[in-house]
Amino acid sequence: MNSFKAFLMQQPLTWAVNVGGSSIDAIDMMAAAGVRCIFIDCERTAIHIESIRPMVLAAKSHGMFTMLRSENQQAETLIRYLDRGIDAIVVPHTETVEELKMIADVVDYVSKGIKDKFMTIAQIESVNAVHHIQSLASSTEVDSFLIGPNDLSHSMGFQGDLKPAALWQAIDQVIQELESHQRIWGIPGLPENQQKFTQQGARYLYCTLSQIIQQGFKSFHSIS
Repeated sequence: MNSFKAFLMQQPLTWAVNVGGSSIDAIDMMAAAGVRCIFIDCERTAIHIESIRPMVLAAKSHGMFTMLRSENQQAETLIRYLDRGIDAIVVPHTETVEELKMIADVVDYVSKGIKDKFMTIAQIESVNAVHHIQSLASSTEVDSFLIGPNDLSHSMGFQGDLKPAALWQAIDQVIQELESHQRIWGIPGLPENQQKFTQQGARYLYCTLSQIIQQGFKSFHSIS
């Protein structure tokens, strides 16, 4: 079993923290704070391919795992990231079993058939993905799923609003299907909803370093 996947299965919950950029110092500080997994986001931040390997080496020097989100599903893009030594690849906007098979084929190519060298994570973040969730959840082509409430909100016509009940009904549908197939899954979270997602079966929660700083500074700001 992939070492990161094994780690997730042994822990009640793991936080995957989006660094927000390519700062090695930030990785060092997160390691000192006890973070075990960094999320390298090549979809929504300005991280360049040349920055990834130093970030991975910095994380590994602290015994941390690295999860990287690609900006697209193109095989050549995924290959470049997998070659940087990451532990897990997150592929955005997956909607069909055929796309999951493509991810598996790319990993098979890069790993030379060593299936557990990388953990593969498909992101569920569209109405089409929700419609296909039964077939996606039952597929064994990938190891895990990451639910994306923000993009799903846009796909449902809510323009990123995370409050509509219909959005969370769809997310609960996805979670129930993933749980029924005993799949590993994660979702963006904060301390206030950690217990809810843990009780539903989440193995990892995604958050950003910016969120951690903002929440942490509130305790300082409140006494000024």
